[in-house]
Amino acid sequence: MASGRVRIYRRRFITEGGRNEEQEPELHHEAWCEISSLYGQELYKALEIRLENTIVFEVRYCQKIREMQQHLKEFFLQYQGERYDIFAIDFRRNERQYVQLKANRTD
Repeated sequence: MASGRVRIYRRRFITEGGRNEEQEPELHHEAWCEISSLYGQELYKALEIRLENTIVFEVRYCQKIREMQQHLKEFFLQYQGERYDIFAIDFRRNERQYVQLKANRTD
């Protein structure tokens, strides 16, 4: 497994003229992570729904990560200059030690 630094951003929107305009995102959290890929049954399910560029980022549990659970679509992460949209958070039976963020690279 590889490790690295990941930055989690929150999208910000402002309503102008009845339309939501995306503004500069704000940094929500920065953490060290272990990087792995999907395997087995998870990999095949991801390929079925066209999520070929999926990576799993495992970060330590904290309150900032817990806040993301309710509003997942508002967040994305950046790793080595690449942007990833988070589509799932796995708290692994509520152990409260590590959390897996499953994200797909945006092109």
